[in-house]
Amino acid sequence: YMVAAWGGYIFVLNMVGVHALLLVLMGRFTDQIYTAYSLFYLIGTFLAVQIPVVGWAPLKSLEQLGPCLIFLGYQGLQLTEVIRKQKNFSRAQSWKLRLLVASVGLLLLVVTVTIVAPSGYFGPLSSRVRGLFVRHTKTGNPLVDSVAEHQPANAGAYEQYLTKHVVLLCPVGFAYVAFCQFHDSSSFLVVYGLAAYFFSNKMVRLILLTAPIASVLVGITLSHVWCWGVTALLGRRPSLQPFLMGSSTSETTTTTATTTPTITKSSKKGKKKGAKEEDDDDDDDVLNKTSHASSTTTASSSSKPVVYNENYLVRIVRLVLFGYCILF
Repeated sequence: YMVAAWGGYIFVLNMVGVHALLLVLMGRFTDQIYTAYSLFYLIGTFLAVQIPVVGWAPLKSLEQLGPCLIFLGYQGLQLTEVIRKQKNFSRAQSWKLRLLVASVGLLLLVVTVTIVAPSGYFGPLSSRVRGLFVRHTKTGNPLVDSVAEHQPANAGAYEQYLTKHVVLLCPVGFAYVAFCQFHDSSSFLVVYGLAAYFFSNKMVRLILLTAPIASVLVGITLSHVWCWGVTALLGRRPSLQPFLMGSSTSETTTTTATTTPTITKSSKKGKKKGAKEEDDDDDDDVLNKTSHASSTTTASSSSKPVVYNENYLVRIVRLVLFGYCILF
């Protein structure tokens, strides 16, 4: 969809690729991440080459070859993981295997580029991309150099296009995600935020790229302020769980109360069979009563709201923040 609707799909493609590389560097590579990125790249590239304007650019343009290299690296890394699990390698043996696969892959890549590059297969970087890394007067294209939108951005431009409140609250959300809620999925927000700010600072027209991430980070900030304010007013943490899980909790309790656990009874020959069955029936009754009591206790505790005991000073601070959030 991005390829067909907007030429900025290159930014989206590279952001996903950089995030995939970051997960590997953080040691978060898993089978799920490998499957997700591989499917994203294969399906996305297959659909992109169907667009007449794009053609084979995803496999020729230097601007889009980065995610392709990361895709090839994922294949080699997954191969080493499969071999490591099958042969139960130690940590040192695993790193030796990874270095071997990386060396062979790098050698094949150099040979391929050496053979293909002289034929003009790879396209050069566009003037707009070069303008992101060099001064705007050195792109080599007079038309690009003369356009005001290609000039570097300043603080006033951010306040003009994103409003002053967004500029003030966006760093707060970024800091919260980076230092308090940093995990596999939220790390994409950090990568996106840094890249969007860097490129928009180089070219004022790219402030457009900061609008989505700025909205997300400001939303994270306001949601926490809202939560603190409601907690100060109600004395408990707001949650929709009692409304969303109320019916399912009652159904679970009823089902657990009416369902009896199955206990296998050993059939033995002899005169003591009837007495043993009576003892087993008594054990079943005890188990039923125990399971019913535990399920009732669990259901009531899960639907019970969490109450916080706080002093009045903390509540006043939260009320002030809550009022500011409403006024904003």
